[in-house]
Amino acid sequence: MPQQKIAIALPLEEKLLDALHAWGEQFDWSEIHQVDFIHVVKKSVTPLEFGLVEMPDERTYREMIPTLEQHMKDESKKILPKDFKGDIGFHLKKEFSPEDEVISTIKSLQSDLLVVSTRGKHGFQGLFQSSFADKMLKFSPCDVYVVRPRKHNIIEGAA
Repeated sequence: MPQQKIAIALPLEEKLLDALHAWGEQFDWSEIHQVDFIHVVKKSVTPLEFGLVEMPDERTYREMIPTLEQHMKDESKKILPKDFKGDIGFHLKKEFSPEDEVISTIKSLQSDLLVVSTRGKHGFQGLFQSSFADKMLKFSPCDVYVVRPRKHNIIEGAA
């Protein structure tokens, strides 16, 4: 099997990160030579009485960069095994469409696999909410592995 490149879409939410940590512990990293962590800050524009306001603005985004870069490095250590010998890349972006930016980034990196985590909403709850993972499954140029959150085996009302 040839050496492979993996891209991991790195969220901020703890529940989604926990699922990626668990996946990383179980994954066979022996054939992986490059892992790229991608985080995209969603940019939005809001119309106000005095004009349009971009959030986060450029100054705020620049102030966020060191914290987000450190977050990516910290999380990579929780996902990758300590003895991982391959190359590790970090890609921090700001765009209106995080989905499109992740797709563009994995195309330019020529990733073989994209790993994303999902909230695991389905049924009526998931019907009206298009998820990041759904868009990656539909439009990614490479294979996508979706990591679901762990289910806790807690029985309500049990003593």
